[in-house]
Amino acid sequence: MPFPPTFAPASQRHIQALALLVRLLCLIAAAALLVMPVAFWSSPSWVAQMVQKDFGFALVQLDASARWGGLAATALPVGVSLWALWAIWCLFGCYARGDLLSMRPARHLRRLSIAMVGLAAALPLGQTLTVLALTLGNPPGQRQLWVGLSSQHYLSLLFGLVLFAISTVLVEAARVADENAEFV
Repeated sequence: MPFPPTFAPASQRHIQALALLVRLLCLIAAAALLVMPVAFWSSPSWVAQMVQKDFGFALVQLDASARWGGLAATALPVGVSLWALWAIWCLFGCYARGDLLSMRPARHLRRLSIAMVGLAAALPLGQTLTVLALTLGNPPGQRQLWVGLSSQHYLSLLFGLVLFAISTVLVEAARVADENAEFV
């Protein structure tokens, strides 16, 4: 679907440039999400430093099985993040083509909203599983169970719910536009 005729050519160019920039940023983020966890979990010293800084305890197992467990624990939030990036990629692909107010971008926005809500759950679960993986090999009494929620998790949930509401409005607007187009 091309841009609506009411859109000025300058606005069209701005939307297309923004869409290109956002899609480029999605590619960079996806590459980082695929590379960084492997690099992080491959470095025992980096893991030890971050665990001490983020969780405040130093007694962790840094052997290969613990680090593999940590890598597996990060797979859930990484997977949800990649799904969110895919939804953004598709949404801005629609925008680049001028498909602004139809069902297709509304569905991509809805998928993004679901991914953001999912990320609000996946992040704390991934952190809990990571701590379990790193302390499971500790002697009894020195294993850790860590469950935490942060403002990042709350904002992800809130942002996801806002996007869900906006996507619901856009779905309804697209439905009404389709009905109105049938009368012409």
